[in-house]
Amino acid sequence: MRRRGELSRQDWIEAARDILINGGKASLSLRGLSEALGVTTGAFYSLFTNLDELHDAILEEWIKQNSEPLTRAIEAAGSDGMEQYLAYVRELVLGTHFDPRFDNAIRDWAHSSQKTAAVLRDVEARRVEELRRVFLAMGFTGKAALIRARVTYFHQVGYNAMQIKETLEERLTNIPYYAEILTERTGLLDCVEAEDVRDVLLGKLSLQNMKG
Repeated sequence: MRRRGELSRQDWIEAARDILINGGKASLSLRGLSEALGVTTGAFYSLFTNLDELHDAILEEWIKQNSEPLTRAIEAAGSDGMEQYLAYVRELVLGTHFDPRFDNAIRDWAHSSQKTAAVLRDVEARRVEELRRVFLAMGFTGKAALIRARVTYFHQVGYNAMQIKETLEERLTNIPYYAEILTERTGLLDCVEAEDVRDVLLGKLSLQNMKG
């Protein structure tokens, strides 16, 4: 057993996140978590008041890991709507933060927890609103921007929930077709190779041909 002082709150949160992802909320017991970390349950209470506090911390970790990087990517892309959309896609496909399994685990948890369900609703509303602003910046107006935002988000949720099995190369070569449907921009269809799509997402190729 490790001494309790060797673990930080973040260690417990990350271990709890992994158990939630791999086994669901039902597997997230204090005893199982302590055993996974190789410490006694007493070590937990030196850092947390109770399990509810840990549960709140897991939700905060989910927002930090799976939502805030998307927000930062969109904001960093400037005022151009297509640049914002590609920044969003880049974070989902090539980023190191977003974990679709974490989203799936939170949604499963929300079925049995009113608090988790409330947090999920709030976060998803914010995600859709961010995408609505992306489509407004692209030139869509009113309900057209909102519905495109919803379809973009619902597409991603369904993609994750279905746990689509494809290589990164396959996913990259599919992106131009999704972009055409969701944004009405066809420039990405000129990217025949996966590496070309990657270069566009990373800003190594010009986006000028995607303005039309």
